[in-house]
Amino acid sequence: GHWQLVSADLPTMEGAAEDTVADDTVTVKGTALETRGEVTATCYDASGTRMATCTTEGAIHVWDRVDGPDGAPGHWRQTAAWAAHRSACRAVAFAGAEFGRCLASSSDDGTICMWREGVRAPGAAAAAAATAAAEAGSSEWERCAQLRDSTKPVSHLSFAPADHGLQLAAAGDDGAVRFYSPSDPLALAGWELCNESEALRPGARCVAVAWRGRGVDEGARAPGGHENPDGSHAPHGGRTRHGITVPPALAAALRWPDGVNAVRVLSYDEAAMRWVAAATVYEGPAAVNALAWAPKTRTGDTDDVVAVALGADVGLFRVDTMGLVGAASLGAAGGVASLEATLSHPAVVRVCDWNAVGDTLATSAEDGRVRLWAANVATGAWEEQA
Repeated sequence: GHWQLVSADLPTMEGAAEDTVADDTVTVKGTALETRGEVTATCYDASGTRMATCTTEGAIHVWDRVDGPDGAPGHWRQTAAWAAHRSACRAVAFAGAEFGRCLASSSDDGTICMWREGVRAPGAAAAAAATAAAEAGSSEWERCAQLRDSTKPVSHLSFAPADHGLQLAAAGDDGAVRFYSPSDPLALAGWELCNESEALRPGARCVAVAWRGRGVDEGARAPGGHENPDGSHAPHGGRTRHGITVPPALAAALRWPDGVNAVRVLSYDEAAMRWVAAATVYEGPAAVNALAWAPKTRTGDTDDVVAVALGADVGLFRVDTMGLVGAASLGAAGGVASLEATLSHPAVVRVCDWNAVGDTLATSAEDGRVRLWAANVATGAWEEQA
């Protein structure tokens, strides 16, 4: 489990500060990327070669990775920056590549904005102009929608997996999870609220969300169209090889002022055209800081795994997939997840994320270290690999 640092010189930007990080094995020296204000959130597109950051000044910066001629990872170059919100911007999220170059952002004033990279005109001259603009950091992004989500800060945005259609989940300090979709996905126009789910108990604040991806054996679309009878858009479920339709699902972490924390799984009830609480993953005093739903890549696996950052621990919880089916049809939160493993850290964990096949988990804690975890092939016990 030895990992080697691969680094490249970062571009020097006016006003940027040099940072030096040292530990027992490696010293890294580079130049910080300059932003307008303190960075509050970061996201990557599906390729991993484009990054967006947002700041306390309401600015968005888009960065593209410039790789070397031999394909080795190169430096990050700012290709666009603009003032997106009047107040602090709290979250950014890229839509899937299937829907074009679409970016969502949200702010402290409760607004959500949808952005689209400017469409390039055909021809060599237009291509040269677009390249020059990117190199100068002045590529154009246009706002295609502005939504009023809440009167409170919206701090979490997440696009649904592409096979559910173009749908955005938004959550924040009012405890509700709202779902938005466009009437015209090709033009990214006509964004509207299509559904919402409120906390079961008043006073909650939503602190994390994570979509469930469709399992490898759930490839077929569920019966029925993409539109509800009232014209609103609904996500599709996935059908297993046994003919059972698994509804779209989303995990949401909630925190109440009295110190209670909870992680609920919401699943879409197609018959009722609404999201219902399908399972309780965790409920207790430990603060939930992050969620990550593992990709389901093994055929016939009846359980899903959700990673929950609980203070200085990460709990790996198993959720019965068939329980999601039953809960969605019954409209009741009857399912309870089981704890499979606890990954202990020396400091509070802030971020966790799975690899593409769901067998390795990366965690980032306040001690400044990133750790990789995987199950021991012989014993099945989860261990730190790097």
